[in-house]
Amino acid sequence: MLPDHRAPALIWQQYLGPDGDGAHPLASPVRAADLTGLPPTHLVTAGCDPLRDEGLAPGRRLRAAGVPVTGRHRPGMFHGFHGYPGFPTLLPEAHETLNDVAEAIAPTVKDRKNSGEGRGGAG
Repeated sequence: MLPDHRAPALIWQQYLGPDGDGAHPLASPVRAADLTGLPPTHLVTAGCDPLRDEGLAPGRRLRAAGVPVTGRHRPGMFHGFHGYPGFPTLLPEAHETLNDVAEAIAPTVKDRKNSGEGRGGAG
């Protein structure tokens, strides 16, 4: 499914950025020796994703370390189904998943634009 054998390494490099540390537990919990104390995690996995198992593995380890894990598995979906432009309008699963992610993130953010008195007009 990937166009070139180099694609995974290039994607990983983009994910980490120029100074990223792929061994850091926040970059890759599966590579960390100890997951205790990591922040709550929300995982989204898709059944038709070649990386599905790699997406499920961190959840098992995080739960075993006492880290709160929420998420949803979408058996009929494919990698990135919720991130492609237009898909949240076309795919109910994508729309629901984005709402799930927003609900998981919202309590962790302080002083966001649409919180507090006066609430921002956007965001």
